[in-house]
Amino acid sequence: MTKRAGIYKTLSDEVRRQVRERHADRLPDIAGTVRRLREAKKISAAEVCRRSGELDPRTLNALEKGRIRNPTLKTLQALAQGLGLSMTEILSAAEGGAEPDFFAGGPQGAFHLDFPRQGLKIVSLTPLIHDFFCGKLILSPKVKIPDSMLNTPFPVYLSVLVGGMDVEIRGRGVTSMKEGDNIFLRGSLRHSLQNRSQRETAVLLLTAPSFLK
Repeated sequence: MTKRAGIYKTLSDEVRRQVRERHADRLPDIAGTVRRLREAKKISAAEVCRRSGELDPRTLNALEKGRIRNPTLKTLQALAQGLGLSMTEILSAAEGGAEPDFFAGGPQGAFHLDFPRQGLKIVSLTPLIHDFFCGKLILSPKVKIPDSMLNTPFPVYLSVLVGGMDVEIRGRGVTSMKEGDNIFLRGSLRHSLQNRSQRETAVLLLTAPSFLK
């Protein structure tokens, strides 16, 4: 699997930073939550440990029995990997506020991040969940986002909402896109985006699963 880089990794790291800050003083008591999430997904404890790649079965057993009330962030990350969830989902569920099945948002989105040096803004229109990401890329006039910033192993869907842009594939094939045009590709395929207009270009971005973990 291709290593994430650029905007995808930066966004993911920012989410983790916010989770750390939110729970710096006290991690919620997750006794019972992990077992409930695991049983809801019909996954055995052994399978969670196998999928995590590093979680010790004894640690998981202690978590589910409440002997470990405040797991480390490293353990939470391993749990998230094993359960196929995000750390945010696990922590929210433990607090009694699991990610909603219904989310009504607005133009400001649920989360945003600016890359002023690159002339790029990203707005997440959906909650920060593992299964799906829907958001907007806002490119400054004439700016180019190189392939080094757009590397992700997940499928990517792009649709131009406002303005226009060129998509370069593997350093040679260029597709000019105007409002309403869309493209689907594997994120691991080397590609770059360039706003060819004198105004901001807004692009809808979908990935499934989300690159935010």
